[in-house]
Amino acid sequence: MEREFTTAFGTFGINRDTDEDKTLRGWDTSDSYALDYFASNFKDLAENENLNITIFNDSFGAVGCALSKFNLESISDSFTTHMVFKANLKLNGLDTNKVSLVPSNANLEKTPDIIFFKVPKSNNYLEYLLQKIASSYPSGIPLIGFGMSKNIHSSTVSLFEHYLEEVHTSLARKKARLIHGKTQGNVENLNTYPVKYTLSDYGKEIINQPNVFSFGKLDGGTRYLIDHFPRFKNQPEKVIDLGCGDGTLALMAAEKWPDTPITCVDDSCLAVETARENFKINGFEGRSDFIVTDCLSGIADESADLILCNPPFHEEHSVSMGTAGRMFEDSLRVLKPGGSLFVVKNRHLGYQKALERLMGECKTIAGNKKYEVLKAVKRV
Repeated sequence: MEREFTTAFGTFGINRDTDEDKTLRGWDTSDSYALDYFASNFKDLAENENLNITIFNDSFGAVGCALSKFNLESISDSFTTHMVFKANLKLNGLDTNKVSLVPSNANLEKTPDIIFFKVPKSNNYLEYLLQKIASSYPSGIPLIGFGMSKNIHSSTVSLFEHYLEEVHTSLARKKARLIHGKTQGNVENLNTYPVKYTLSDYGKEIINQPNVFSFGKLDGGTRYLIDHFPRFKNQPEKVIDLGCGDGTLALMAAEKWPDTPITCVDDSCLAVETARENFKINGFEGRSDFIVTDCLSGIADESADLILCNPPFHEEHSVSMGTAGRMFEDSLRVLKPGGSLFVVKNRHLGYQKALERLMGECKTIAGNKKYEVLKAVKRV
C-alpha cells in the first residue's frame, strides 16, 4: 500500500485504520486537488500560519496532516477517523495541540477563515452538514468541496447550491472534482433531521439521524435477526448491540429481557445519538448505556453474555472483512466464557469458518436466499 502523500505543503506518511484490504491508500486524488487549489488560489491565506481552518470528513487525516501548520478543527462522525488522524499526526511528528477533533453532532462554535469539505457518500449526511454550516457560520467564508467525480452527482451540486452562495464546480482532474462556494450566513429554521418511521410489526417508532446505516427504513438483515432473535432459559446478565445503528436490535433486547442491562456501541456519534433517542421515545430511557468507540474498545474483558451484531462488509467499494474481523476479535475478548455472539450476514460472506477458528463453535441457526444468522459461542 502506498503511504507517502505528496502535496503542495510537503510529503506525509498516511496510514489507514486496520482494514483488511492493504491495497487501499489513506487518501485519494481529490484530497491532492483541494490542497493544490488552496495553495494556488488562496496564497494570502496559505501564507498565514494563524489561519483557522475547519475540515469536514477528512477520512484518515491526510488533508489535516498537510494543513497541520494552521489552526485546525476536524469534524467527523467517526470515532475511528479521529483516532487514525491523531495517529497520523504523531507518525509525522506533528503538533496535535493545534488540532481540535469535533464530533459531527456537536455545535459548530469556532468560526473558520476557510472550510475544506470532503463530500460524503450519503446525501442525507451531506445535507445535514450543509445545514449546520449554513445556520452556524457568518456569510462570506470560502468553502472548498472535494470528492471523486463518481461521488459527485447533480443532486450533490444542487444541495451545495441550496445552502451556499456563489457555487460553481471545477473541471475533473484525475477523476476528482471540486465544488466551490461561500457561506450564506446564519440561516434560521433548518431542521430537516431527524426523520421518523414506524415499525408496525414490532410496535415501535424509530427516528433516524443522518448517516445512520439503512437511513429511514429497517435494514433487511436486521429484520431477519429480529425474526430469529436469541432465546435463553434465563435472562442474560449483559447484552451489547455492537454497531448499533439506530438501536433497533437493542430495543428488542430491552423489551425481551426487562431486567438486563443493554449497551449500544457504534463508531458513529450520530448513530449512538439516534439509539439514545429511540430508547427514550419508546419508553426505555435509562435501560442502556450508549458508547461511541471503535468496535468494543474500552469495554471490559469478559463482561457480556450476549453480543448482537450486523457488521459492515465494505471498505470503500470492495467487500472486506476488515471491520467485521475486528468486531469478532473484540467480541471474543468481551464475552464471558460460554457467551454468545449472534451475527446476521449476507449469505455470500465467509464469516462462519473465521468465527469457528476464533470462538471454538459457530453454527447457522437460520437462513434464507439472502441472509444467515450465525451463533458463535466462546470456549469455556
